[in-house]
Amino acid sequence: MHLRLVISTLIFFMISSSYAQVHKTLPKGVRLFAYRNVKTSPIDAEYNQSQALNPLSYDVSASAKTLSGLSTAVSNAFNEIRSESQEAYDKLTFGDFNLSAQAQVQVHGFGGGFGITDRLTVYGILPFYDARVNMQYRQTRASNAQQVSDEFNNGDINGAISNILNIIPSVSGNLIQSIVVNTLGYKPIGNWHGRGYGDFELGAMYLLHDSTHWGLATTNGIMAPTGRQSDPDLLQDIAFGDGQWDIFTELAIAYMPSRKWMFGTTWRYTYQAPSEKTLRIPFDEDIPLGDTKGRFDVKFGDRIDATISGTHIINDWLSVSPLYEFAYQMPSKYESRYSDANRYLAANSDRVAHNLRLSGSFSTVTPYTKKKFILPAAITMNVQQTVAGKNVPKMTRYEIEFRMYF
Repeated sequence: MHLRLVISTLIFFMISSSYAQVHKTLPKGVRLFAYRNVKTSPIDAEYNQSQALNPLSYDVSASAKTLSGLSTAVSNAFNEIRSESQEAYDKLTFGDFNLSAQAQVQVHGFGGGFGITDRLTVYGILPFYDARVNMQYRQTRASNAQQVSDEFNNGDINGAISNILNIIPSVSGNLIQSIVVNTLGYKPIGNWHGRGYGDFELGAMYLLHDSTHWGLATTNGIMAPTGRQSDPDLLQDIAFGDGQWDIFTELAIAYMPSRKWMFGTTWRYTYQAPSEKTLRIPFDEDIPLGDTKGRFDVKFGDRIDATISGTHIINDWLSVSPLYEFAYQMPSKYESRYSDANRYLAANSDRVAHNLRLSGSFSTVTPYTKKKFILPAAITMNVQQTVAGKNVPKMTRYEIEFRMYF
């Protein structure tokens, strides 16, 4: 489970370019205030590296590898079993457990823009997150200690198994919590609730061309790491930002074949700057858990985000817009003195998401220009669904946005 990466597909919830005419800038001297509220469906599954749908979960085995750190006595008992029989040592488990999570996120996005000239608009966007994670655990495989004891029928092995059984209950009232807290050093697992600001986006949009049938604009800007980082000692924690500066450039192209139809596409490239992070050192590529931490130089993969949209203008007040969104993040790089961990963390770190969105907009901008309404504003409602991907969560997003021009 890559729960801490769930939020990375949500950080672009903020106020984006206009849905219809993707190239349009604000007129000189005009200000924009925008608020967007986004709520996800419960997130309990992700598309894995094979693009198959998997639940958000960890599998933990109460084997020698995870239990030896409970105490010196437990470690000595396992070593005694191994000295007698490597096969018994490899087979022995005191149960397999599954940790499953369900996350739900609500985002309040606040944005503002100002038309410096008719062609140049500057803007800023700041999201505020309210996230909840419910984590549960259950036993998926019973202990085979008695079977191993009967199979090998060795006095030393039987005695060591009995010692482990006598010690484990005294560590904690719950075995899986003992493994997570006492062996691996994490904070107790359970439900989690966090609130805070995300990364701040600051950009400038410049109109390159605007004619009757087509338009072209470019946007350039930065993402400042103002969002909180995840706690490496808390399994159910999620971050509200990615922890480093980003630089992006975007191209928007619009085509208007008639007064009733508009089509647009946007292409954004984001460079994610390197940063230093404290991370857990995973046991191996398939088990993201670890009992120690280390400092890593991290270079998250650069991103490519693209949209293709069409807008049907029903009348001066109403419009509908279907949209396809593609997001790709290149593989990340990790550098530290832990060579194996560098490889484990970088494995399958690329991500792909395919999303479909349907938007409906009620706008008073055109009636305002025709002097039929006193205030230029717009209300837009969106429903967006992840339909395919790789290493990204499956979710539905429900959004409502209010824009006011003054």
